[in-house]
Amino acid sequence: MLPTPAPSSPPSSPKLEAVTAEDHELVYPAPPKNRGSAPFHVLAALFDKLQNERKPEKRRKLLDSWFNKDRERAVYGLKEKNLAKTYIKLIPLGMRDPDAIRLLNWKKPTERDKSSGDFPTVLYEVVSKRSSVIEGSLTVDELNDVLDELAKNMGKSELQSKILQRVYNRSTPEEQRWIVRIILKGPTVLLPILSYPH
Repeated sequence: MLPTPAPSSPPSSPKLEAVTAEDHELVYPAPPKNRGSAPFHVLAALFDKLQNERKPEKRRKLLDSWFNKDRERAVYGLKEKNLAKTYIKLIPLGMRDPDAIRLLNWKKPTERDKSSGDFPTVLYEVVSKRSSVIEGSLTVDELNDVLDELAKNMGKSELQSKILQRVYNRSTPEEQRWIVRIILKGPTVLLPILSYPH
């Protein structure tokens, strides 16, 4: 093999003119305005951060930076079994479908599905196989309205099912996991008005 010949002239780069900040006026876009309600996926991301943060003072700072007002709400009358039956109809699943059985028996692990004991996580795993929602379109205000409607229609399963159909159609599986967690915690979880720093 022959050696590579040496270059006949030293390599050179094209000469660039020096650019300084004084040569160009820096223009920054105006900060976004808080227009209406935050998308729920923003709140779901906050929930994920809170779930992973172990230091109480950091959790408190995260919460304080986002929330400025609470609102009260009555109970929903929905527990895991009611939600499982409702989602089986919404998706829809046959009653003998393995995922329908899994939702109804969410506390029991199976050979195939080892995760159990946390209904919102089991629901997330079932919904994520079937949902076509890539980006949720519910805002926090709209979710507050949904939760108010669920509370107002406690015990009226057909009406609550129609309300949850809107959640299913407009929320990602991740968002639904958090929404169901809020529903299951009942009125002890107040969904505050978000002071959303866009």
